[in-house]
Amino acid sequence: MDSTKKITKKLAGTAKGTGLWLTSVGNEFGQVLISVLTAQEGAGLDRMVDGLVRRYQEAGVDPPAVLYVDCGCCTDVGETKLKARFRGWPELTVKLDIWHFMRRIAVGCTTDAHQLYPIFMSRISACIFEWDAADVSLLRQTKRALLMSQGWPALTDADVNKHLTREELALHCRRRTRGEETTILLHCKKLLLKNGQILR
Repeated sequence: MDSTKKITKKLAGTAKGTGLWLTSVGNEFGQVLISVLTAQEGAGLDRMVDGLVRRYQEAGVDPPAVLYVDCGCCTDVGETKLKARFRGWPELTVKLDIWHFMRRIAVGCTTDAHQLYPIFMSRISACIFEWDAADVSLLRQTKRALLMSQGWPALTDADVNKHLTREELALHCRRRTRGEETTILLHCKKLLLKNGQILR
């Protein structure tokens, strides 16, 4: 579930200024299930959530186990407003999505125009995500065969890896999260320490 104000600035004509928030809910396949344009977060979202819960019930589909959101996932006491809003799904767990988690870690880079921002975000991403090993192995085999057909000599895996592009990995390989413990360990090692020195 994600809310944005950016798209509402594109409203024109009589619709201009009528909506301040566009909130969308998508599924694990990247498909948008429902979107609502509201003047404020609140009652409009309640109707959207009630409609979504009803659609799942009418379709006889199990409700989702996890809802990833851009904000409002945590509270010190009691349940969050989002958890209360999705009362029709009492087993639902509300979590901060990974992109917004990464943005919160990157708060030290004051804007995305900061010169270190791309490097910092790349390191954070490497700590959190990993490519599926089986997919990478198949891609490597295919790339090796392609390179050898172009006259390259026998190549080691390390040699082939140098020829794999990020675009090829994204197109042909699945990514997954490394898990909490590994992610925390990698954050400490890659982001904070370099040769025993704290990065400044």
